[in-house]
This record gives sequence, structure tokens and C-alpha cells, in this order.
Amino acid sequence: MAASSTNHDTIKGVVSTVVQDSPHKVFIGGLPNYLNEDQVKELLTSFGPLKAFNLVKDSATGLSKGYAFCEYVDVNITDQACAGLNGMQLGDKKVIVQRASVGKMNAQMPVQLQVPGINLAQGAGPPTEVLCLMNMITPEELEDEEEMKDVKEECGKYGVVRSLEIPRPIKGVDVPGCGKIFVEFNSIIDCQKAQQALTGRKFSNRVVVTSYYDPDKYHRREF
Repeated sequence: MAASSTNHDTIKGVVSTVVQDSPHKVFIGGLPNYLNEDQVKELLTSFGPLKAFNLVKDSATGLSKGYAFCEYVDVNITDQACAGLNGMQLGDKKVIVQRASVGKMNAQMPVQLQVPGINLAQGAGPPTEVLCLMNMITPEELEDEEEMKDVKEECGKYGVVRSLEIPRPIKGVDVPGCGKIFVEFNSIIDCQKAQQALTGRKFSNRVVVTSYYDPDKYHRREF
């Protein structure tokens, strides 16, 4: 397969600092200047591992200019990541996340980036009573019952939690949804309150990313 010739670009765990121009290059703008490379990367990798990442800095001060570029190892998750992160509130700023190649055609962006069931203008998709929390806990912490209680208590501040699903790691098995937390609230209003309060919040020094989740998929345990 021809893919073997590019293996040196995607050595497991190694993220290139040069983001090549391609249809899969992603632009991330509106970032608070105080976020460093690791924090921005953390946010982006909640959707999947990165092939390349570059936080643009001021050459004189070394400080972030508030925008970055990246490319995912799995290009199929690019639209999903753009949809989940675009419009997310971080501090007093709203993040803009879109394919770099459609940046000049902003007016057409919603057409170009349509993903079934996801409203890009909202960033988190159309509201449902199920919220998916990403980047809130590590797979290691999933073993800790105390962490689970903390998460449930935190979510309970915003409304009645009807159920909670946290796919746990199983040795040697690729568990779908592992590392994500799925919370079913009593109502869409409660879920919206939680989404607004938790998006961009720090939990154990990690920036929380949220998106609404299809209740039918949730009940079928399709994570």
C-alpha cells in the first residue's frame, strides 16, 4: 500500500510541528492568549490523535497570537472535531474551528461542512437531553469510583441526572467511547444548562469539551 511511504510522518505519538497545506488542514482561531501549546493540543486531541499541530506565536515575545493549525491522524474525524469545537466558549472568547481551505469562503462554510445531525452554528449540535463530556477524565481515572462520584455530583448541579454512562477501558479491547462521559438529564433545558456551564471549564487541569448526543444512540449504547 502507498500509505507506507508516509509512515515517517505519523510515527505513533509524534506530532509534527509543520502543518502541511491540504484539504484536511484545520484552522483554530479566537484562542485566549494565555492557553499554551499543551492546553490547546489537549482540547483538540479529545476528538482523536493529531498528525501535526502548530500554535502561531509572536516572534518577538514568544506569546500565542490566538490561533493555530492542526491535522488529525484520522482525517475522517475532521468534520466532527470542527463541529464539536466551533463556537465553543473559552473564557470570554468563542473559538472558531474550520477547515483552513474554506477560510476564504466563509459564507459557504455551513454548506461545505455539513455533518448530519450537527448544527455548526451552535458548535455543540442541536440540544438533546444527553450530553457527551470529553477531556474531563483520563482512562486511568475511569478506574477510580471517587472520580465517578465527582462527575455525577458536578452534573447534578445543573439538573436531575437520569442516568450516566462511562465506557471503561478493557485490556486488549478497543472500547468505543472510552474516555468520554455520557450524561442523560431529565430535560433538554437541564442539559443545556450543564452544557453552558461545563464547556471550557477546567476539571483536574483539563479543559472540558462538550457536545449534545443522540438519545436513541445513547439508549442503544452506540458510543
